Amino acid sequence: MLRKQVPVLYAVLLVDSISVGLVLPTTVSPWLRFALPTALLAVCLVRLIQWLRLSGADFSPEEAFRQLARTRLVAVLLNAGFVLWILALFGVVDPELRAPVALLVFMGCVGTAYCLGSFPPASLLTMLIAGAPIATVLLISGDGMMISLGINLLLLLVLLGRMINTNFRSFVQLVQTHGRLAEEGERAKAAEQTATAFAERFDTALNNMSHGLCFFDEDQRLIVCNRQYLEIYDLDPEMVRPGMRLNDIVDLRYAAGSAPKMPKQDYLTWRNSAPVIAQQSDTTVELTNGRIVRIRHRPMEGNGWVATHEDITERHRTEAALAEAKAAAERAEAAARAAHTHLTDALDVVPEGLAVFDKDDRLVLWNRQYAEFYAASEEALAAGTPFESILRVGLARGQYPEAAGREEEWLAARMARHMLPRHTHEQHLAGDRWIRVEERRTADGGSIGVRIDITDLKRREASFRLLFEENPLPMWVADSKTRQLIAVNGAMCRHYGYRREELLLMTEQQLRCGELDDGSERDFELQRTASGEVIQVAIESRPLVYHGRAAHVSVAFDVTERNRTQEKIGYLARHDALTELPNRTAFDRHLADAIDRALVTGSGFAVLCIDLDHFKEINDQFGHAIGDAVLREASRRLQEAAQGSYVARIGGDEFIGITDHLPLPASAELLATRMRAAFEHPIEVEGHALNVDLCIGVAAFPRDAQDAVSLLANADAALYRAKHEGRGAIRLFTSAMDQQLRERRALEHDLRFAVERGELFLEYQPQQHRDGHVTGYEALVRWRHPVRGIVPPGEFIPVAERSGSIAQIDDWVLMEACKEAASWDQPLRVAVNVSAAQFRRDNLDVQVRKALRESGLPPSRLELEITEGVFIDDIARAGKAIQALKNLGISIALDDFGTGYSSLSYIEAFPLDRIKIDRSFVARLGQSARSLAIVRAVIGLAHGLGVPVLAEGIETEAQMSLLLQQRCDEMQGYLIGRPGALAGTNTGKALRLRVVS
Repeated sequence: MLRKQVPVLYAVLLVDSISVGLVLPTTVSPWLRFALPTALLAVCLVRLIQWLRLSGADFSPEEAFRQLARTRLVAVLLNAGFVLWILALFGVVDPELRAPVALLVFMGCVGTAYCLGSFPPASLLTMLIAGAPIATVLLISGDGMMISLGINLLLLLVLLGRMINTNFRSFVQLVQTHGRLAEEGERAKAAEQTATAFAERFDTALNNMSHGLCFFDEDQRLIVCNRQYLEIYDLDPEMVRPGMRLNDIVDLRYAAGSAPKMPKQDYLTWRNSAPVIAQQSDTTVELTNGRIVRIRHRPMEGNGWVATHEDITERHRTEAALAEAKAAAERAEAAARAAHTHLTDALDVVPEGLAVFDKDDRLVLWNRQYAEFYAASEEALAAGTPFESILRVGLARGQYPEAAGREEEWLAARMARHMLPRHTHEQHLAGDRWIRVEERRTADGGSIGVRIDITDLKRREASFRLLFEENPLPMWVADSKTRQLIAVNGAMCRHYGYRREELLLMTEQQLRCGELDDGSERDFELQRTASGEVIQVAIESRPLVYHGRAAHVSVAFDVTERNRTQEKIGYLARHDALTELPNRTAFDRHLADAIDRALVTGSGFAVLCIDLDHFKEINDQFGHAIGDAVLREASRRLQEAAQGSYVARIGGDEFIGITDHLPLPASAELLATRMRAAFEHPIEVEGHALNVDLCIGVAAFPRDAQDAVSLLANADAALYRAKHEGRGAIRLFTSAMDQQLRERRALEHDLRFAVERGELFLEYQPQQHRDGHVTGYEALVRWRHPVRGIVPPGEFIPVAERSGSIAQIDDWVLMEACKEAASWDQPLRVAVNVSAAQFRRDNLDVQVRKALRESGLPPSRLELEITEGVFIDDIARAGKAIQALKNLGISIALDDFGTGYSSLSYIEAFPLDRIKIDRSFVARLGQSARSLAIVRAVIGLAHGLGVPVLAEGIETEAQMSLLLQQRCDEMQGYLIGRPGALAGTNTGKALRLRVVS
């Protein structure tokens, strides 16, 4: 307001000054007429310009206050200046001009006050400063007219002052009212924002409730409902709107299939009844779509109501199931109590001693016969007494003669047997009484123990009938004529998945699942469980009389997993784990069969020895992972090129093919060419394009040889010639290749004298237990030829086996290993490989005894490693030889398990102390799930038979980690330690420390 009025103030002052200056006569001094007014006019003009500039500016409260103070001060000074100027003029002008001048000045005063009307203090001050002095001068002038004019001016000043005050009070009230209205407006706006936020939160909370919610007014019209209400009743949100009647919503629910299971009219009649609307209610309603909804109805004032709807379908079903389970449990508990009472009474009359212990090994139940057997411990036979405490009381009373003098040792052994899942042993009691102890752990961790007087066979048969139900193996009794099941135990119900009542309605034929489709005779039969699973079971039956009926009791041994594991191991024993091609064992059988067929039919066939060129360079440059991938792809290409002909991998990068297509040898050469053509394109592995070629040697039967050994030797000689003539060569065997055979014979000749010349030496590779300590070393023979240098074992061992010099080498290795092991400062085990030829000798046990005697090595530190090949020719003879060796006190390990026949019967039939998993399976750990499955199966099978397992060929931490996870007992390989000489007695300790670290 002031920014508009103050410029007018200064304009009024300018006009008033000019008007006064114009009416003054020329007789007035120019200084009074123009000089002083000009200065005042200049100030007014400057302030006018400043206020015009401020007209568009915004001020803070502090700045506005400063501007008002400055305006009041300038207005007072200007008015005071004008008053002084006018008073000076009164003294010099004529008396007749004083009245006009006074009126002009007074009008300027009134105009100035008007311009400052919105600022009352400044307006009043202006009138007092400008008007009061002039009116006073007029009153004291002595002129009647001037006095009258002064009085009127003073009265006018009073009236104007009162009017300004009155207007100002109204203005103040108006401003206060406006301020209150603005404040109320801000409050209303804040309240509106709060209400809006509350409404949004309410809407969010409403639609995120887990229950459905709806409000209806007294006219049964919907006020509001949330999203959960619509979802529970499958209602379309577009169809349901506030204001809808309840009947319309019920129509929508019946149309959507989410209405109660009752006619719509009946439901509306019930829902609209006054008592239902007016009373609180909690009801559970089952809808036609299967849902179960719990409705909580709460009336509101004015006959409206609010209701929550909760979908309790799953809870209702769960509660029903729990109620049924609880009832069943209560019935079972009552039955169990009754059974316990009957059992307690019955147990006291049985001739066997029986005791039941809980999971904490505290006595729960025992019978009179049990107390009679352990009469010396009778005072300890009380409910809650630990089994160990009962044993200690018996030991103190001399109840166990076999424990005399070694009570703690006997107690430890007895407790160890007691903790086994199941065991049976004979126990000697005081008074020369013997009983058979049979104990087994129950599913809840407790144990059941039976004591049988083994002098009475009939009592033992009675105990079998009593314990029929508790047997962990499936057992049943069947009528001998009809094969109808007349009794089954709990284990059979659990194993086959049938309820007892269902089994008692079945016959033995109904359990069977047909005959084996391969026509072979097996020691098991196929049966089907309730779930449809086909299992393999070995059944043993014995005749008996059951309640006066001729019957037989049968026990079933589930051999499904055992057979599957054996089949898997058998398959992998005949196939290469990396390429799944037939291995050397399978090839030898196939070759023998091919020779037999050729001799019978008079036909022939050809053998192809195949070698990958420079495969070693690929392994060395790119690693074994790339090399394995190359071998797999090479195997695939060879099989495709063979077009049905036989292909086997016999080791490393060596393959053998057999073809009987005519004419020979042209068809064999054509096959070799086709195989080479399959490798025209490089093998791509992980971004590497690897060029691989083949060298192939061919020999035909019977043209080039009359037996398997000669045939393979001639094919190998042809391969040798092909490899020396360049990459990618194919050569058929010729007589000129005999030179190579002569060179091999020279190697055989040198090998015969290698022992006498001291050219052989031993290196030792450490074997480490799973906990990190070295348990022993495997002795590995090496040959330092004076001309050829170090000859690898893979070259001279096969030569020695073919030439017969292996026996001399075996004897030397055995004796040398025993002597060196005897000099070690640590009593570690030494493992020595025994060849098949050495094992077949009748005096192997004599040689071992001699080596032990001359070296002074304790028998417990010697371990002989044999392969499955020693069992093939004569199992009975092999068993005798192994038993003779075991009688010496040495250990026997089965080497290269999984690469030969891998028959489980060998593990079961012979007293083996260790099984060694072949390195071919270990090398694939972490890369092949099949290899891991094989290793897991072998370890599990061996542990099940109580035989520890050693894995050889460990080269990486990943392989070690996987083997530790599978609980492999011992490890061997480059990761543990490379083969080396053990010079001196302290080297063993140093090597051991290196391996552990």
